[in-house]
Formats: sequence, structure tokens, C-alpha cells
Amino acid sequence: MPDPVKRRYDATARRERAARTRREVLAAARELLLSEGYPATSVPAVAAAAGVSAEFVYKNVGGRAALLAAVLDVALAGDDAPVAVADRERMVALRAETDPRVLLSGYVAVAVEVQQRVAPLLVAARAAAAADVGAAEVLAKADRERLAGMTGLARHLLSLGVPGELDRVRDVLWTCTSAELHDLLVTRRGWTPAAYGEFVLGTLRAALLDRG
Repeated sequence: MPDPVKRRYDATARRERAARTRREVLAAARELLLSEGYPATSVPAVAAAAGVSAEFVYKNVGGRAALLAAVLDVALAGDDAPVAVADRERMVALRAETDPRVLLSGYVAVAVEVQQRVAPLLVAARAAAAADVGAAEVLAKADRERLAGMTGLARHLLSLGVPGELDRVRDVLWTCTSAELHDLLVTRRGWTPAAYGEFVLGTLRAALLDRG
């Protein structure tokens, strides 16, 4: 008798279930971060909220700092697709823009959307960073990456004829698109995202494009 043909194991369904459960874990972690704060966002608490084991969380995400980093990554991108933010269609289009006014307008539109997702998480985490090395490292990495992004945007603007020095242009961009400014105006003063975006764009145009 010939040997029966062995079926090739298809792990697609298992991977999809694991990815879906990981998304549920990150959603639970985000809710805890925003409602209870970083210190209360322990692996057991997240696992209980997501209805999974702590082992699953450790294996598929990591500890508390890794949870914060993963939640921030999803918030920054808007989803968990394996595509870097810089490689997404809107950002690619902005890098090809040759009109500085259109470039700033397009970038601020993206920044408003991102800050609505990211700023509350950053503010919550910064409150605990002084006493938690893991949170401090995650936030330091986020700051470095944002500063690098602002440096690239500043170079782009300067290449299009915007006057000024790289450090100043970068620092203006860095300040006006910060989570802290979003927290002050939107969270604490109740501005709408649209009003916040208009303020940021107007400030950037006045500081960078319309200088006398």
C-alpha cells in the first residue's frame, strides 16, 4: 500500500486568530492607559481585560513598557498593518510636494489626526516616566523619532525656498505639533480638532512662510 499523501499544515487561520487577539490586547491596554494610567496597566490587568492569559501577552507583546510601545505604534499609524508610517501613501505624496504652503497644510492635516490618537497616550505615560525606566525609554525613543521626522520636514521646506536655518525651522515644527500643545488646547481647553488644526497651520505659516 502506498503511503497516504500527507497534508501540508496551513497555519494561516492560527496566525489570523493570534493577530486578532493581539489587537484585542492592545485595545485593552490603550483603554487602561487612558482610564487608569500607566502604573495600573500591568500585564495581568491587560490580560484580564482582553480575556486572555498573561502568558499570551508576554509572548505576543511583552511587558508593560512593550505594551506602551505597541499601543503608541498602532496609534501613530492608525492601524497595525506592517507598513511603516513613512511609506504610507499620504506621507509619500507629501515628500513629493513642491509647494511649501500645500506641504504644510497636508502635514498639519496628518498631524491633527495623529495627535487625536497619540497625544492622550503620551501625556498619560509622561506622568509616570519619571518613576519608570521602561516608560521613560519608550518616550525617549518616540521623541527621537519625532525629532528626526521634523528634521526631515524642515529640510524639505528649506529645499523649497523657505527661509531660515535648519535648527530653527525644525524646532518650530517640533513645538507646534507636540502632544503637549494638543493637550493644552484640545483636552484642557476644549478646542475642536478643526480649531486646533487651524491654529497650528496659521502659526506655522506665520513663523515659517510669512516672515517679513
